[in-house]
Amino acid sequence: MIVDVAAEDAELLARFYRELYLPEFATQREPLDAWQAALAGDQPYRMFLRLAVDGDDIVGGVTYELYPRSECGLITYVVVAPRARGAGLGKQLVLGPAYALSALGARYVFGEMNDPRLRGGWERIERFQRWGCRVVDARYVQPALGPGLQRDRGLLLIAHPPYFADGVDGAVLRAFIGELYEVTERCAPDEELRGILDGISDHVALVELARQ
Repeated sequence: MIVDVAAEDAELLARFYRELYLPEFATQREPLDAWQAALAGDQPYRMFLRLAVDGDDIVGGVTYELYPRSECGLITYVVVAPRARGAGLGKQLVLGPAYALSALGARYVFGEMNDPRLRGGWERIERFQRWGCRVVDARYVQPALGPGLQRDRGLLLIAHPPYFADGVDGAVLRAFIGELYEVTERCAPDEELRGILDGISDHVALVELARQ
């Protein structure tokens, strides 16, 4: 069963965070209180949490966000419990929110993924590409997601369906990345961020990666 979690569902939120999210994303973790505030509408973006539940067990989940100024969506974390893998749940948890964000007005729906050319893990990017996702052909650095965490320079930005086959409007991409940094790091753009934004062309291609 698929369940959309509201801010008042504190127990479900905490269980997903503890049981599935932390074991999978310990090095990239966001604070639980930041999620609680976002689900309650106390952040400058909208956050959503969708869970797959089997009886009393949470077997999968996805968090996703809508950024109002740039009008872009971001699928932030997707995790499926080991016992529930291989049956199509991951694809359902990715594509459902992607189309939901588009229906809410998102011009593009992005996601983040380890760059397999730097970190390995080709199976994951190949799986997402089979689902219709494509890599945004521009330099990307993930902002620091919480106190004590560092920016992640080993990630790719991907575009989820539905997307425009001819690529991404560079002005929209710059607006989205700038907005993402503003709400996460809460500080003025530094030299690295300015370099990232300046390096985005007016038209950014969507590409498919292949093993060499």
